[in-house]
Amino acid sequence: MNRRRALAALSGLAAAGLTGCSAERPLRVAVVWSGWELARFRRVLEGEPVTVYSAGNDIAALLREPVAPAATPDVAIVPQPGLIGDPEICARLQPLVSQDPPFWRDLVRCADDGRVKGVWFKVAHKSLVWYRPESVETSPGSWEAWLELCRARAASGRPPLSVPAADGWALTDWFENVLLGLAPDLYGRLHLLDPADWGDERVAQAFIRLAELWSVPGLVPGGGRRALVTQFHDAILDVFRYGRADMVAGPDFAWPVIDRYRVPGREARWFRFPWPAGGERPPVLAGGDAVVALASSGERGRRFVARLTGGEMRGPLAAWAGAGGFLSLGAGLRDRDYPVPVRPLAHELRELAAPSGPGAWTPGRSIAFDLSDRLGGALAGGDGQGLWRVLTDLFAAVAVGGRGAEEAARAAHAAAVEAAAWRSGGS
Repeated sequence: MNRRRALAALSGLAAAGLTGCSAERPLRVAVVWSGWELARFRRVLEGEPVTVYSAGNDIAALLREPVAPAATPDVAIVPQPGLIGDPEICARLQPLVSQDPPFWRDLVRCADDGRVKGVWFKVAHKSLVWYRPESVETSPGSWEAWLELCRARAASGRPPLSVPAADGWALTDWFENVLLGLAPDLYGRLHLLDPADWGDERVAQAFIRLAELWSVPGLVPGGGRRALVTQFHDAILDVFRYGRADMVAGPDFAWPVIDRYRVPGREARWFRFPWPAGGERPPVLAGGDAVVALASSGERGRRFVARLTGGEMRGPLAAWAGAGGFLSLGAGLRDRDYPVPVRPLAHELRELAAPSGPGAWTPGRSIAFDLSDRLGGALAGGDGQGLWRVLTDLFAAVAVGGRGAEEAARAAHAAAVEAAAWRSGGS
């Protein structure tokens, strides 16, 4: 959904009588989720005086421009902290009291006024590879070992990986994990869009590593063309339902899909996304959704955010956590509230964030946030835009077009550098 369509859709919601004019009207809560996640969130809020609606991935249009006042939310849950730093959006948000660790608070701090304007509702662990242990006996201890495992499995006629290349965010997760293994210090600056940082040879090496793996013949079931139309859920089914592949890289929220659709008795395990041989263990890649309150919501908005994130809704949130697909930094949840496979992941995210600041890159003991969700300019945006597009083009070039790995990777790197150099009005 592009910006124009988002605004039109939300105006339609208002015209359909989504809200009323009474002072007692329900609090309007806009989210990006759909399907299972949206249904779970609505279940959390059953009995609450709220109206929940999905604005899709282009929620920025709703926060930035009040075209239809009756469709403007009081509260919104956003997946991109970069939106909160947007001066136009920041000016429309009210400051919030947050108990989140410093690392997470700083991600939702407005640059213009230095105030925290978001509280983290839902977080994700994104440095994982899920696998079937009957097919992968020993998890690879390095990127090089993983590459060799994939080559050997593919050469034997067994596709080792399912890659959801139809979902650009999944490809950016690959890139981010690889770059964290090569240069975590550089990774921590790339959201600033300095072309010199993006031009660093270590960024090129991350693209090259991806291209080398993605170009392995027989890597994915059905070949590269099929992977380009394979979405995240379908990639999970390839591994745990149909057994077409052995492994899939995916966040903790892969678990509820695995658990629901896996063949009965088929075990699922995970290992940390591999890093370079001999290198220090890289930071954990994390993502998440932060809740914000528009200034127009006043005290009602602040109270709702405090209740949602402060533990008052622990019961329904624990039910969501128990089903999988929901990790929290707080909300009163405990490790035992989570399913066994993701229990250590919830614990790790809380433990790593607590002592760390955004500049703390202690190998193996630190955390980094999803880069693509912090980017602005020409590298931002979903729906096939920005870094999503660069990586999708790279995958297509090597897995479908048969282009040489280094040649394709250098072209992808050049495209990323060019996009980083772009500014409004020219390049």
